[in-house]
Amino acid sequence: MRIPYDEVINQLKMTLTAHGCCEEKAGLVAATMADNSLAGVYTHGINRFKRLIANIDSGVIDVNAQAEKTGGLGGYEVYEGKRGLGIWNAVLATKRVLELAKIHGIGCVALRNTNHWLRGGTYTGMIADAGMAGIAFTNTKNNTVAWGTMSGCIGNNPISMAVPGPRGCPNVAVDMAMSQFAWGKLELAKLEGRQLPMEGGHDLDGNPTRDPDKIMESKRIMPTGMWKGSSMSILLDLVAACVSGGNTVHQLSGLGDEQALSQVFLAINYRALNNAGEIEESIQDTLENLLTQTPAKDGMAVRYPGQSSGTVKADNLAHGIPVDERVWEEILAL
Repeated sequence: MRIPYDEVINQLKMTLTAHGCCEEKAGLVAATMADNSLAGVYTHGINRFKRLIANIDSGVIDVNAQAEKTGGLGGYEVYEGKRGLGIWNAVLATKRVLELAKIHGIGCVALRNTNHWLRGGTYTGMIADAGMAGIAFTNTKNNTVAWGTMSGCIGNNPISMAVPGPRGCPNVAVDMAMSQFAWGKLELAKLEGRQLPMEGGHDLDGNPTRDPDKIMESKRIMPTGMWKGSSMSILLDLVAACVSGGNTVHQLSGLGDEQALSQVFLAINYRALNNAGEIEESIQDTLENLLTQTPAKDGMAVRYPGQSSGTVKADNLAHGIPVDERVWEEILAL
């Protein structure tokens, strides 16, 4: 089924206010989650709303909390998230990092004790829309196998990067977890009753599998790029914890559902130092070269990362956001 964009926002906002959110926070969170689904990232949009409400009701998320600055040095600031709404905290951090980058040329805001931000591309997209280069990363609960082990002892610790798109085109952007498949992708495959397109983890006996049910049962997701993804996961975790003064994945593992995370937001105001026109031409030339390459297979499209987002958004605005009927019924019942 497809639900009109405005109807999705109104329903999510109404439900959030009914569960204790003020109008301003409910509006921002509802719009952000609807935008995630609008952009085609369904796993971190509407599909995750029921879990968000469960975390609010259980006290994992404090909807009244407001992030507070605890330290800073030049363009680098640290904030205590007080286990508030992850989207709210992340938007505040992004707005602040843009202010710092305008003053110092580069801004870094680190958040500790915050909650799931849903989609890192939301925040690097805000930075790219402001004409800067953006980087953001977060740690997670222990849901990925460390290379050389059979233990889900590291997080899939997503990282997102973005730069402004050329001449009004969509931003060049990547938003990826350090696991072969994000946990939300496993949930979506399970919901749709399908196997993964390739082996994405191990079952309880240690056998590689494409079955999302077996991977979720064992909590042994494979790291992307094997040992490389495992190494990146560990370093992203340690950098996020060091820079924010917050928890590592290991320290998060005993807290239950995902909470009290560490996150880092970076904005680089490169246009303040360099010729913006020449940079835009360089980006345009580089992407044109990519797009003229011969596809590996007939019918395969060659795209730059983030290019298709505009088409997906336009289609979903025109025809409504695709929503699993069971998911929507659960939301209406909250």
